[in-house]
Amino acid sequence: MKKQIIAAAVAASVSAVALADVSISGAAQVNINKKEGTAQPTVTHDVDVKIVGKSGDTTFTVDMEDAISSSSDDNAFAVKNAYMNTSVGGMNLKVGSWFNGDSNLNNAFQQNPRAELSTNLGAASVKFAAEPGATKPLYEMHLGADLAGVKVNYEQENSLNDNHKIISVGGSLAGVDFSFTDSRSDSTSGQRITVGGGVLTTTGGADPSIDDTNGFDANKEQNLAISTNVGGMKVEYQKMKSDAGTTSDGFFGEFKEANLLEADGFGITTSFAGNTVQIRNYKTLTEASYTDTNSDGTANVGETIGSVPTANRDTKVIVTRPLASGATAEFIYVTGDSKSVMDLEFRMKF
Repeated sequence: MKKQIIAAAVAASVSAVALADVSISGAAQVNINKKEGTAQPTVTHDVDVKIVGKSGDTTFTVDMEDAISSSSDDNAFAVKNAYMNTSVGGMNLKVGSWFNGDSNLNNAFQQNPRAELSTNLGAASVKFAAEPGATKPLYEMHLGADLAGVKVNYEQENSLNDNHKIISVGGSLAGVDFSFTDSRSDSTSGQRITVGGGVLTTTGGADPSIDDTNGFDANKEQNLAISTNVGGMKVEYQKMKSDAGTTSDGFFGEFKEANLLEADGFGITTSFAGNTVQIRNYKTLTEASYTDTNSDGTANVGETIGSVPTANRDTKVIVTRPLASGATAEFIYVTGDSKSVMDLEFRMKF
């Protein structure tokens, strides 16, 4: 009898957990990085934990991240994404705050709290988004369609005095994969605006590090990617350009400051002795801006801005090898006009 009672209690407990429908997953990585000119390598880590709760057709997702250097005193988890997905009247609703995507035209950042309503109309997709609580409320419209295997997307963003239009196409033709993005924005506020790529967000407003006297009325960004397979080896070419400078985290590496103006290069990906090997050769043009400042070290809106363009050509080698239980090891070496960098990364998912 006691065994039956215990069995029933365990079954009830398991049933309660199943009804709660909560899943936990994540990833963790440790990097050992050595840059030319530094005396010692640095050790950093990045831990992501995702918690998803589900009830019927509604889910709520929370992503937490701890991405701090090896100093344990600074370690702390912070909420990276927190959003709900549900269905309203046959349409998909997403509400909350989340990071947008990395690309050659954008280094992902957390967007303002927003709401997105989307649906499919035959072969077309429609999405409306709004950030009503932002300093400059932002409203977006997205239209997408698959035309004979070619995906076409149009996006328009409008905020106070700023307009942003993005057209992208992508597909495959005769064994060649391609994608092209054209992003154009303008501002009537007499202030320079910053734009990114991928899922783009336009921001405006006074920036004390930028000449605000005559305004910055337009910015155009474009990105092209072409790839194909030759003898079992992937061969690709990528090119980007930004009139005003952009952040980036893609084929050409990571640029956290909005100063990447142009980049283009070739790459190959192949397999060797159980490893995935990537070799990239590319050139980049960046612009480091500066301003005059007050005696207290702060800048005034409207001060003269200067720039120092820098052109570099670099080669990057990436070797990735699978380890036991789904873990991976990755070695990256960058050499060329920029300072040489060696990075060893160990990564796992759970």
